Amino acid sequence: MDVSDPDGSDRDRSDLASHLTMDGRLVVVAAAVVRSGRLLGARRRGPSQLAGLWELPGGKVEPGEDPREALLRELTEELSIDAAVVGTVRGPGTGDWPLTDESVLRVLRVRLPPDEAVRPGPAHDQVRWFDPWQLGEVPWLPADVAPAQAAAEGVGTWVGFPTGEVSGTGTVIRVQELGQQFGIVVDRTPFHPLDHGWPDQPADEGTLAGQPVKDVLTGAIADDGVLLVGSDIDVRRGDSSRSWVVVHVVAGPAPEPGEEVALQVDSQHRERLSAAHTACHLAALAMNEVTADCWHKDPPRRDSRGNPDLDQSSIQVSRILPDEAHDEYRFGRSLRKAGFDAAGLRLAAYRDRAQSLLDTWVATGAAVRVETGGDPTLTARRRWVCDLPGRPGVIPCGGTHVTSLTQLAGVRLAWEPMADGLLVRTSLGR
Repeated sequence: MDVSDPDGSDRDRSDLASHLTMDGRLVVVAAAVVRSGRLLGARRRGPSQLAGLWELPGGKVEPGEDPREALLRELTEELSIDAAVVGTVRGPGTGDWPLTDESVLRVLRVRLPPDEAVRPGPAHDQVRWFDPWQLGEVPWLPADVAPAQAAAEGVGTWVGFPTGEVSGTGTVIRVQELGQQFGIVVDRTPFHPLDHGWPDQPADEGTLAGQPVKDVLTGAIADDGVLLVGSDIDVRRGDSSRSWVVVHVVAGPAPEPGEEVALQVDSQHRERLSAAHTACHLAALAMNEVTADCWHKDPPRRDSRGNPDLDQSSIQVSRILPDEAHDEYRFGRSLRKAGFDAAGLRLAAYRDRAQSLLDTWVATGAAVRVETGGDPTLTARRRWVCDLPGRPGVIPCGGTHVTSLTQLAGVRLAWEPMADGLLVRTSLGR
């Protein structure tokens, strides 16, 4: 059988569509099913020597069967789930994990639809979604211990900043040299990183294991183990072909993998950024509401309060600073064609209306929260929600926020004309 690429280079045996490896060993496939930062495990019914032990679900590859197709078949038969293979959990050497002298385990990363129910089937009597650090709570098949741990480390960093956490502990899972500094990845962190795709809110400041954190960046780990950081990331945030992590940059000395470290965020700096970010969202909703009469067509999109969404339809740049936010909007040809009358926007009058509305909202002291849908990972689809009078304000957002409008003081708006657009400055007096 010819197993070389057209250019003559050998193909990685883990990519072969065969039930045998190049050296003739049988391939057994297993699924690393991850959802909302948790890994799926299944407990065996039998045979008697295996009953009660946990495993990554899967099975044998039939002759001539593609390993990926074999795994999807096994998942359908065993757990009645409809899944998609999105990558691998590479083992030592060739990428497979050792089983016996005659067989290897090939672990594939699997994605489920968001609402897909998982129930035990004929081969299992129980299934469970494990937090990454819970694997040791149950007995596993010996051959599944190492790949399950590797799969758990690949679920991505759990983050506590959406609920307001400013301190915690984490286990170091990776240390990466970044020039003269070190990038530290832990399993969970309270730190908010800079987003590589929409860098509106700067990273938190603070300490890791007592060391000053120089920067906090978004990281993406590919199946081959390569970690890309910040602007070097070549895919969109949340792409399922990567594991998404928070990278804490320190000068050193670096802690060792497996070491538990204390993480402490500068709470005052966080508070000032959070207040500015919440005020920025309020300013956007106020702008949408007061400019509703500038549309002479049905708008292409509306915000959560039912108003034409000028903010999301024209935002170009957003920057959150301590106690201040800058948002740049472009009123170009496509927006005017969609029905927005930029020429009719009298800045002073509309700004005053927006300021009055914003003052009214702040005076209510409405509650604010960040909803995660139960997903604690960095790439969860989070929403900022503020219980404004009438209808809540809801905006997709990955940043940090206050918990009540009572925490905002002296919010002021400034609207400044730009070429084909508008600059909105939102500031807080403290």
